[in-house]
Amino acid sequence: MAQIVTKTALILLVLFLFILPGFLLKKTGLVRADSLYSLANILLYLCQPMLSVKAFAVDPVAPTGTVYLNFLYVLLFSFAMLFLVFGASKLAFRFMRAPEERRKKDVLTFIGTFSNCSFVGLPFMDMFTGGDSEAMMYITVFAVAFNVLVWTLGAYLITQDKKQISLKKALFNPCLVGSFVGLLLFSVPQINIFNMEEVAELRQLVVYTGNMTAPVSMLVVGVRLAELSPRELFCDPKIYLAAFVRLFVSFGIAYLVVLPFKLTGLFDASPYVLIAPVVAMSMPPAATIVAFAEKYDGEKRFAAAAFSATTLFSAVSLPVVLLLLSL
Repeated sequence: MAQIVTKTALILLVLFLFILPGFLLKKTGLVRADSLYSLANILLYLCQPMLSVKAFAVDPVAPTGTVYLNFLYVLLFSFAMLFLVFGASKLAFRFMRAPEERRKKDVLTFIGTFSNCSFVGLPFMDMFTGGDSEAMMYITVFAVAFNVLVWTLGAYLITQDKKQISLKKALFNPCLVGSFVGLLLFSVPQINIFNMEEVAELRQLVVYTGNMTAPVSMLVVGVRLAELSPRELFCDPKIYLAAFVRLFVSFGIAYLVVLPFKLTGLFDASPYVLIAPVVAMSMPPAATIVAFAEKYDGEKRFAAAAFSATTLFSAVSLPVVLLLLSL
């Protein structure tokens, strides 16, 4: 238990330390808030897609029929969990009926529904499994379902524009395109230049760019946090409710989805088919909410406050989740 708590605290500490440069740069006037739109686009259209390519293309497991079938199971579990948690989030904030509360309600629903499955989920899965390659790929498959919904349903929540919910958005958002490219390279190892020892230097292209996701997103949060007061961060009870939905309700729903399969022993040979999506759903909120709020002119300050406070609260929830999964 002590080891789990320590590693959890260290990962979250690193995450929050990335916020500090953005906070200081804004406070000293070296970065302006109007520059966040450009940073958000760099994050959404470059860093996150490269993170998807990296997960499939760098040091993957062998592509077998069993692995592909497990991909399908993980994808189905992931969609089921996301839709169920979205429903729970909608119910949790039904009391916010006033028109002037709609934009904040949508931010809170987004926070409750979408987890930080990539650049927090991946390190946690790495820690939990000791770097098991198959487990890492299964959590990346979860991210495929996540990206389909976050670029359609999630974008709609922030914009209230029904044009955001379209087949084109679902299939051709930058993160999903990155996943398709990564899956192609995984399926045809002969063309996967990012996993060839002869040109090993090329893998740094996706490794470095994908690894920029966490620092860039946290810099955006840091700049926005420099404009917030402690009251905005910690004195809104609705943020605490969103944190409860994101960190505890989502874990409970995800666990109940896989529990029948766990009890029947159907995936005893590949336990991470069940574990990976549950871990992904238990993560703190997706930093995409901050990028979307900047890109689509949403509730920028409130989104940054809700994201940061809920991520901070995850220092309490994540050790519990990982301990329960290890039983």
